[in-house]
Amino acid sequence: MFGFQGTVVGLRYKGGIALAGDSRATSAYVVMSKSAEKLFKIQDKIGVAISGSPGDTRKLADILETESNLYELRRKKDIKTDSLASLASNLLHSQRMFPYITSIILAGTSGEEPKLFSLDPAGGKLEEEKFTSAGTGASVAYGVLEQNYEKDMSPSEGIRLATKSIEQAIERDAATGDNVVVAKIDEDGYQELPEEEIKDLLE
Repeated sequence: MFGFQGTVVGLRYKGGIALAGDSRATSAYVVMSKSAEKLFKIQDKIGVAISGSPGDTRKLADILETESNLYELRRKKDIKTDSLASLASNLLHSQRMFPYITSIILAGTSGEEPKLFSLDPAGGKLEEEKFTSAGTGASVAYGVLEQNYEKDMSPSEGIRLATKSIEQAIERDAATGDNVVVAKIDEDGYQELPEEEIKDLLE
C-alpha cells in the first residue's frame, strides 16, 4: 500500500468544481495518520487534491503555490487554471526519473469556465469533462460517480456525489479511511466545507 495512498475525487458541477478526499495515511499495513492533508488551496480560485506519499504531497502543493505566486508577481495578473496545470505537468515531467509519489487532481475557476485536470507522476495531463479520481480506492469511487453523475448537476448535488464517492471508497479500500474532507471552487473561490456540513451530506 506504499505510494498512492487513500482516495481523492474531482467533479464538475454547474458553475464550479467539487474536490473530496479521505484523511488516512498508511505505510504498508499500518495507519500512520488519521488526519493527513490531501486537499490544498493553491490560489483564491484554484485547488488541488493529491493522493500519494504525504511528504511528496505537501512538497508539491507548496511548490505549486510558490510558482503561481511568482507568476502573478511577474505578470501582474492571476494565473489561469490551465496555465497552472501546464506548469505542474512540466514540473512533474522534469522529475520523471525520480518522480514524486503522487497523483494530482487540479481544478479551478480562474478563467472563462471551471476546469478540471488529472496529472500522473510523469507529467501526463488530461482535462476531464465530468469527473476524475485517483488513489487506492479510485475504482470504487469511479463506480459511484459513473452510476450517479449527471451533466449540469447543481452545486449541492455535485458536492454530495463527490462526498458519497469517498464514503464508499472508505468502506471498501483499506488504505482509504477516517474522515471525508470536501472543498468547493466556484466564482467566490476555494472553500473547504466545515465538518458539520459534510456530516449532513453523508446522512
